[in-house]
Amino acid sequence: MTDEAYDHKVVHVPEGLAGERVDTALARLLGLSRTRASDLVADGLVKHEGRRGAVVLGWQDRDIDEAFELRMLLEPYSAKAAAERATPEQILELERINQCMLDAVNSNDPDSVARVQHYNNQFHHALLNAAQSARVRSMVESLLDMPIIIGSFYFYTRDDMLRSVEHHRQIIAALRARDAECAQIAVRFHLASTHLLFRSHRKSRA
Repeated sequence: MTDEAYDHKVVHVPEGLAGERVDTALARLLGLSRTRASDLVADGLVKHEGRRGAVVLGWQDRDIDEAFELRMLLEPYSAKAAAERATPEQILELERINQCMLDAVNSNDPDSVARVQHYNNQFHHALLNAAQSARVRSMVESLLDMPIIIGSFYFYTRDDMLRSVEHHRQIIAALRARDAECAQIAVRFHLASTHLLFRSHRKSRA
């Protein structure tokens, strides 16, 4: 998937997946669980168009900006809660995921970018889980898969990816120190930097 996903109104599910349930096809396409893929259907990102079958609706600029703004409101609070509640095992899991992301960045494998995107997604879901709040999870979780939906990491440079890994390290350090304020600041800065990268990329393509 490329950044074209947010330039066009619809993206068709490939013919090879046409015989599958929509949520199963999406799960395979995006590397998500069937539960999350079902949520995308429920969120209106997929619709049926008669004989054309299932189509995946693209995210427009306004959708992306809104998602980032909501994440910058909600995820810092989630990070604050994680700094107060995360178990040592959950912090170790965040470190493991971030190391996998770094390994993928440094890999020359043809699927390295997809792996980076996968581990980034895992990291943010694991951070949300570390907040240990079902209420926060219900509000934030549907926003976390946005970078996968629009294929954001496919226009990241290697330096951009390494910077993202370093931001994650800073978040983990704040959790280890049980510094809720620092955790909030680290997550807010990480998301603001990522949003800036998105805007710069779109401006350069205009």
